[in-house]
Amino acid sequence: MNAPGKQYPFFHDMIIRWFQGELTTRELIAQMEEVLQPEPYEPGFTDPVSLFETALENYQPDYFFEWQDYKQYAKDTAPTVKGLAHQLDELLAGRQPLNEFMEWATWHNMDGGETTGGVFENNNIEYFCLIFLPQHYQQLNTAFYEKAGSIIARSNDITYGAFVIALHLLLEKEYKSLYYFLNAYIEGDKTDAALNDYLEKKFSHKLPAFRYNIHTFPYLRELHAARENKSSTAAFMRLMTL
Repeated sequence: MNAPGKQYPFFHDMIIRWFQGELTTRELIAQMEEVLQPEPYEPGFTDPVSLFETALENYQPDYFFEWQDYKQYAKDTAPTVKGLAHQLDELLAGRQPLNEFMEWATWHNMDGGETTGGVFENNNIEYFCLIFLPQHYQQLNTAFYEKAGSIIARSNDITYGAFVIALHLLLEKEYKSLYYFLNAYIEGDKTDAALNDYLEKKFSHKLPAFRYNIHTFPYLRELHAARENKSSTAAFMRLMTL
């Protein structure tokens, strides 16, 4: 990287592919090693972005400071739907360990989940990476990632309200919580005000883009109909499954 202005764009583009998800950490390291020949890669101890940034700071400091500002706010440094799908495929195939997937998916969460100005492809995957994964990662298993992948792949066509519900329905504890509350609502034991409070406490986040209440919930009309007709709660739950 000691040829000013020539090799930097190549590595910049490579790192961008990692940020977006087209390359896993291991795929990125393999490509970087071919050119930089750094110390042998040790899973869990080598951060590919740090390797890149250290080389950039040492050989092209002007680019380094430019890059530091760029990566926080540019629209091409956040996961894309296609990239997230690739990362999940590699995770499920055993070619990527869980810790490396989590580090990749949640790096924008370093400031405690403050959004980076809508740089993600859509707010559904931004929610998934910034909020859902950090909150629920201990409950997630292979079955979750297999089912979530299908929902994420369609995330450009799913409303935020439906996306949030669909993810939570994949978790047994969250499914049961929703079931018991909605069952009480359908039976007439809960009001709309109680439903609003439940949704706010369960799903809302301090960031404006991720607030959740009765107006965000996309199945209110169907829920009112289920209450009027005393329909099966199980049937209503299936309605919300994407």
